[in-house]
Amino acid sequence: MDLRIREFEWDEGNALHLELGHGITLEEAESVFASRPFFRKTKKGNYVAMGPTSAGRYVLLVFQMKKGGLARVITGWDMNAAEVAFYRRRKRQ
Repeated sequence: MDLRIREFEWDEGNALHLELGHGITLEEAESVFASRPFFRKTKKGNYVAMGPTSAGRYVLLVFQMKKGGLARVITGWDMNAAEVAFYRRRKRQ
């Protein structure tokens, strides 16, 4: 899946949720997208990005894709061992 993300939509709500609730900084989240993550569409119409941060931390981010290549991260977490294995298998294909 080739998503063209040109910009991120951050506000106090999604930034605080990601950082305080899940320990993921905005910089870490954006670095996942720069690392050519594995993308997947969810049943609810959102997207998932799976990949490493610039520091090598594997995270999964759920985001909305808006017009003009605007991505709004909704939530995220550190990938568990099964999610990392899934990501690595998909990246080899």
